[in-house]
Amino acid sequence: MVKIALLGSTGSIGRQTLEVVDKYPDRFEIVSLAAGSDAVTLEKQINKYKPSVAALASPENCGKIKELPKGTTLYTGENAVLHAVTDDCDIVVAAISGFAGLKPVLTAIEMGKNVALANKETLVAGGELVMKRAKEKGVEIIPIDSEHSAIFQCLNFDRNAEFEKIILTASGGAFRDYPKEKIKDLKAKDALKHPNWSMGKKITIDCATLINKGLEVIEACHLYGVGTDRVEAVIHSESLVHSLVEFKDGAILAQIGYPSMKLPIQLALTYPERLPTDVPKISLVGKNMTFKAIDEEVFPCFKLAIDAFKMGDNFACAMNSANEEAVKLYLEDRIGFYDIARAVEYALSKTERMKISEESLIATDKAARRYVIGKFGI
Repeated sequence: MVKIALLGSTGSIGRQTLEVVDKYPDRFEIVSLAAGSDAVTLEKQINKYKPSVAALASPENCGKIKELPKGTTLYTGENAVLHAVTDDCDIVVAAISGFAGLKPVLTAIEMGKNVALANKETLVAGGELVMKRAKEKGVEIIPIDSEHSAIFQCLNFDRNAEFEKIILTASGGAFRDYPKEKIKDLKAKDALKHPNWSMGKKITIDCATLINKGLEVIEACHLYGVGTDRVEAVIHSESLVHSLVEFKDGAILAQIGYPSMKLPIQLALTYPERLPTDVPKISLVGKNMTFKAIDEEVFPCFKLAIDAFKMGDNFACAMNSANEEAVKLYLEDRIGFYDIARAVEYALSKTERMKISEESLIATDKAARRYVIGKFGI
């Protein structure tokens, strides 16, 4: 029985993780649940799975939780999630969105817990620190992101295997077929209409700007110990190939499957064993697979992300936090689509270089958000 601490239980990845648990109740047990503000959904989950620990980040919403099963302790507040990394868990599923996911991942590593990582911002902002501590503690970081799971599979579940190049695929997001002149006036409601995937709002906007693919390039560099010169990203609008790995002899291996997060979530919990899923099977008969370069003029956020990583130290963290803040404003229709890129660029121009530590990352995160708010006079 694998005991799971599920951080971000009410989000898209969290809910799908629970569906995997429901499919194999003899293999998995939920020992803790943590959520941000969705107290109503969390209460239902608590009463179904009866974890020993539950956490809700928003104390103002805890009054919505009317009933707790005997044996469940509820924590609330900013650091409540840290209590959800329990001593008895075998693996921590880290599905909290954004910079907020970094601290609980570091806590899990410190406690010697393997981490199934769905929060790409953790590695983008603090990858140097996270991977160093994971190595020191002998902790495994198992990717849930569909692209990084695909790479993991192509490498036969060995992140230290030799390869020549990683090729990340991008669906292109909701605006992939639009010219820049049309995109500039499109609102968040348009960007949220992803043609292939059903995901949370923040990551769906990130897909539309293609910063998501820049974040994944950074994530790949940390996970697989390479520079950006060995990671390529291409538009693959069919979302059949989830990523590829090229080897020194010129062979390229691809992982192909239906666009569903269920497979990488389940595989992160069971690998190297593969179990049946309810993910639809696909036939390749009649399917087309196209690949094209990313247009960095139409999608400037992609290059901004990679440039920030190349700047080193805390600049990737600043880029990530500025993007998070700008995406919030875009979702509220307070800024335009290309203002997201302008916000990231501005925050990077104002960021003070600091060596990476927990303290410097927190300071960088707060400063980058202030720069974005200040730029738009909000």
